[in-house]
Amino acid sequence: MKIASKKYLMPVVFSAGLAAAPLHMAVAEPFSSADMKFTIGGYFSQSLQLVDVDDRQGTAGPSGFEDEVLAQNAEIHFKGKTELRNGSELGFQVQLEAATSSEAATSSSDQIDEHYLYLKGDWGKLTVGAENGIGHLMQVRAPRFVPGLKMFDNSVTDDVYEEAYEAHLGDDTIEDAHMSTKLEHISGDANKLSYITPRVGGLQLGVSFAPNNADTNGGENNAGAARDVAQEDIIELGFTYKGRARGVGYKFSYTSVEGASTSESDQTDPKSTSTGLALHFGDWVVGGNVSEYENLHALDGDTYADSETIETASYALKYKMGDSHIGIGVTEGEENQTGTNADTEYEEMMIGGGRKLTDGVSLGYYFTKTEASHGNENAEASALGFILNLNF
Repeated sequence: MKIASKKYLMPVVFSAGLAAAPLHMAVAEPFSSADMKFTIGGYFSQSLQLVDVDDRQGTAGPSGFEDEVLAQNAEIHFKGKTELRNGSELGFQVQLEAATSSEAATSSSDQIDEHYLYLKGDWGKLTVGAENGIGHLMQVRAPRFVPGLKMFDNSVTDDVYEEAYEAHLGDDTIEDAHMSTKLEHISGDANKLSYITPRVGGLQLGVSFAPNNADTNGGENNAGAARDVAQEDIIELGFTYKGRARGVGYKFSYTSVEGASTSESDQTDPKSTSTGLALHFGDWVVGGNVSEYENLHALDGDTYADSETIETASYALKYKMGDSHIGIGVTEGEENQTGTNADTEYEEMMIGGGRKLTDGVSLGYYFTKTEASHGNENAEASALGFILNLNF
């Protein structure tokens, strides 16, 4: 979708030009005469899930329940770009959440999380603003095989399982880092500066710097409330290498994130690392990722208050048949906690697939079975679902 009227685009050009003044000086080139091209895109996923949860032993929650869950995951993306006279592209993006979560209503809102400027050319890409860092963006992970769902971050199903296990195992027992391999817990969408090199001989490098994590939901600045920030000088590094040998395509990644804690009483620095590999041969794709999180208890909040280490791995196999595809995937997570024997384990298996109905519209189906334990308490949950996914 494009807005072509020049009189409406001029303020966008002017505002983007002011915000990008340092970048403008760096390239020493004015805007071209072309208008700023403004587009609206995004995605909308709507699922229907039949959920069943049962305790196995020792839980204080209900003995079991069945529920029907309607869940959405959607964003609207506002994007603009223009070409400079030296051939570089200058643009911006603002991502609007299509729904307000209950968590956002009780904490700092993330109704608009990612919002940033970028400059890219044959020399690489520079990003300034509220956006995920290199540790997250450059990860190679398990392949998707259900439209709108990901083995490494199932936004539609993960919230359902978190709620279910809170009822059986206690609050903050099974959280995002147990269920996902994405590295975004230390800096999140805090304002940062990132640079990714062009790919040379299959190798691409990246680095991010966030002054602090005053607002991981993507605030307008990183000033912090009276410098009340948990970590500062957050560095993210990453590389990917891809190629092809004997008819098999491959892509490998390694990324890391580390922040310096500001607490006088606890100088423990949180750190996350990730290793991923994907192989492509014919209509088959197989891939996985192993991520490790250390000292997340140093972050603000009590979500990971006792966490010493968390290791999460996800693997998936996908087979494509024309406009259809099927797959199977597994996620496993284990947490070691400080000063307690109540460690946490999480396992998930997913089978499913999908079919493209038309451009931008796909229908998917899935069955997930999970099991979680915390100390001597155990519970299991499963879901059968259908999902309609739109990309626009």
